[in-house]
Amino acid sequence: MIRLAWARLRRELGRSLVLLAGILVAATGFTVLTGTAETQRLEIVGTVGKNFRAQYDILVRPKGSTTELERTRSLVRQNYLSGIFGGITLDQYEKIKRINGVDVAAPIGMVGYVTRGGSASVDVTDLLHKGDRTMLRVDQTRVSDRGLTRIPYGGPLYQYVTRRPVRVDMRPGRSGDARQFAKETLPSGREVALGPSLLAPGEAEKSGESVFPSEREASVGFWSTETADGFKMTPERLRDVPRGRAFVQVAQEFPFMLAAVDPDAEARLAGLDRAMVEGRYLRAREEYRTTPDKKVKEILLLAAARPYVDQREEVVIRRLPAAAAEKVVKGTPAAALKAYLKGRDGEVIKRATLGADDTYARMLDAWEIIPENWWTPLTRYWTAGPTEYREQGESRLAAVPAHNGPEVWKDPAREKAIGTAANFFSGAESYASAPVGAADVQFRPLRPTFVPDMDMLSTRVIGRFDPEKLPGFSELAGLPMETYQPPAARPGDSRTEKLLGGQDLLPNDNVGGYLQTPPLLLTNLEGLGRINSVTGGTAPLSVVRVRVAGVTGPDAVSRERISQVARDIVAATGLDVDITIGSSPSPMTVELPAGSYGRPALTLEEGWVNKGVAYRILTAADRKSMILFTLILAVCGMFVVNAASAAVRARRVELGVLGCLGWSRPRMFGAVLTEVGVIGLLAGGLSAALAAPLSSWAGLPDPGVRAWLAVPAALLLALLAGLVPAWQASRVPPVEAVRPAVRLPGRARSPRGVTGLALAGLTRAPGRALLGASTLTVAVFALTLLLGVTYGFRGRVVGSLLGDAVVLQARTADYVAIAVMFALAALALADVLYLGIRERDAELAALRATGWSGGAMARLIVTEGVAIGLAGALTGAVLGLAASLALAGELPVAVIAGAGAAGALAIALAVLAAVAPALLAQRLPLARLLAQE
Repeated sequence: MIRLAWARLRRELGRSLVLLAGILVAATGFTVLTGTAETQRLEIVGTVGKNFRAQYDILVRPKGSTTELERTRSLVRQNYLSGIFGGITLDQYEKIKRINGVDVAAPIGMVGYVTRGGSASVDVTDLLHKGDRTMLRVDQTRVSDRGLTRIPYGGPLYQYVTRRPVRVDMRPGRSGDARQFAKETLPSGREVALGPSLLAPGEAEKSGESVFPSEREASVGFWSTETADGFKMTPERLRDVPRGRAFVQVAQEFPFMLAAVDPDAEARLAGLDRAMVEGRYLRAREEYRTTPDKKVKEILLLAAARPYVDQREEVVIRRLPAAAAEKVVKGTPAAALKAYLKGRDGEVIKRATLGADDTYARMLDAWEIIPENWWTPLTRYWTAGPTEYREQGESRLAAVPAHNGPEVWKDPAREKAIGTAANFFSGAESYASAPVGAADVQFRPLRPTFVPDMDMLSTRVIGRFDPEKLPGFSELAGLPMETYQPPAARPGDSRTEKLLGGQDLLPNDNVGGYLQTPPLLLTNLEGLGRINSVTGGTAPLSVVRVRVAGVTGPDAVSRERISQVARDIVAATGLDVDITIGSSPSPMTVELPAGSYGRPALTLEEGWVNKGVAYRILTAADRKSMILFTLILAVCGMFVVNAASAAVRARRVELGVLGCLGWSRPRMFGAVLTEVGVIGLLAGGLSAALAAPLSSWAGLPDPGVRAWLAVPAALLLALLAGLVPAWQASRVPPVEAVRPAVRLPGRARSPRGVTGLALAGLTRAPGRALLGASTLTVAVFALTLLLGVTYGFRGRVVGSLLGDAVVLQARTADYVAIAVMFALAALALADVLYLGIRERDAELAALRATGWSGGAMARLIVTEGVAIGLAGALTGAVLGLAASLALAGELPVAVIAGAGAAGALAIALAVLAAVAPALLAQRLPLARLLAQE
């Protein structure tokens, strides 16, 4: 039987080579393209694996702390953890630590937002009058939001500068504004009280009626080149304000999110101890200073070395006539002095812009170097609610402003101790009121917590850390839920980019503003207990971040370990638990309404977090690879079925003769399969030899031993493809086998025109036409479905950084695979049309003989090809859209357009595939064919 098969293949060399070429292309395409699909799957897994894990695997939160966007779309905002204030007890934290499988459990308790003021100095020594005294006018403007927001302070600050010593007589039992106790020593040695000229009776109380510095009235301060602000000049103070110099002090406040951590757990989880740049790290148990009455409880702090704010002070200094300063030592009442000063603008002698960095560094210095028996009271802090949004699309939100009343900014402890709403210290006026930026639009509701007295809690900085020195994590997996993520919002369109000068929008001292700062001020759990002992609270912890032991990547074992620990935490505590591994930043466009001080409305882009992206990408990647495998096999199989069926149909006469000579059905069946199997075996060997050079030429990985899988694959495809034709050839009677391969019409009919004749020709061999249409159906279906899955990724991953990286890696090879499917489909269609010509050559010759032109014959064959292509394109597009809807849950316009483009491509390929058969139909040997007929 093998010798017969080999002889047959040699005798019908042309048809054998066609079948060999078909199986060779199919087997090589199967080997290379399935290798490509496997490479893509490994790339996706590899990308997810490398970016699968950030600082922690599980986030434990208070019950019911999820937002609406998180519940519906798994999206949480940048620095979301800063908006959770308490809800987990220390006992629940201890239970979490004891759970089997927990490697690190690091709690963080968000206390609230605090503000701390600092000041920068503008040296005006060389700008004073030549005499002993000078009166300066200082106008100050707060500039933030990349210069778009300009908040002018209320009335100007007049600064009386003297070269004579000034002392502040703050004897025991005295409190209030330092100006009322200031005395200047004249050359004669006599002391003159400055208070009556600097501070009118009841002025401080009146100034406190407005909580915003932008609404303050004019005030008068003082400075001495000999004694500065009149308080004791320590060596540390002399370093900052050397004797003989005159300075204008410009105050600036900074917002901090105060949080408590377990120092040891934080070091293990986030490497916080390795980010220290100055001072020392926190300890779990600290030694504290105390006041003589042991009433004050000290809180030790770590502060961020960088302010992470965009704010600066623009200062204009004018020098007034010399007579203005002399009125102070003459005792001119404050009201009369202010009236006099109001009518005199003076000459501009200096303009200065004071940024945040220098003022921030000086503030931290003063916060660290605190003399014994002095303290820096903590009297109030704010907790903030979440920003409300209006959804404007899949990835677009509009922030909704919030209102906070003036009572939010009060400071009862300070007012109780000082007795006024404002006081003068270190040459600058300080208000117990709102920060400057709080006068602008706010977006988060604030709830103040007041400490009853100033001598209850005191704070001191012992070290500084730089969040940017924390051990780096992948950019793709850097979670906006990370603890120390610097706040920023990128421009979301070209207009905003131009307004912001191409820079990010950063926070300022508006505690209720849009951007939410991370914890930049840290204490230990002991400090948290001291705060709660004064302010109350039984569940002080906000979240617990858990890293699970034994997690190595996105493999099933690691994922199950994490899931088991998460289930155990829920069972032990009843808290909300999130598995955060595999989450990735996801761009979200936010429309920010205009501010009240010049900033126009902005379109921003923020890196929100899309939780669990890696799981969905892995699942979808496996699904896409499986679909790709199946479709490649389907197209390859149909191509081989068509080619093998054509070879069997061409031998129908010979097979009928063998049946008449007594060949049994099994023997005839085996002969056909043997011939096809030999061709498949040869094609498989050639495919294995070609796989490596073709992969190298295409820039794909070397298939290695996988190339030899083409041999059994080609053999199996050939045998499976030959089953149906061989079975049909062995089952029909010999007389039936020698009849024409095409089906005779049931009744006579006369087709009209080329189109009617083409459709009639297709219906005479419906199985063959259906096979050609099916190959195009699969190709169009594959392209439509790939677009659906791709946009399904984007719909579910919401354009996350991790998701975008995977889509970019997968796209090229996937579309190459689809292109090969279309090529195979075109070849199969060309073979279908070719077989139709060969089996109807006598009929076509008769048409030529009756006057049909060569062009008409070509149009007939092309029309048949277009009809097959149209049927395959429509079916494939409809099936592809249905599958895309089922997989992705939606049909974006781009997917529908892609389905139309895929159908158009299929019809165009059908036309091209019909060109060679159409040329063959024009060159049929009329005389020989008619003579044979």
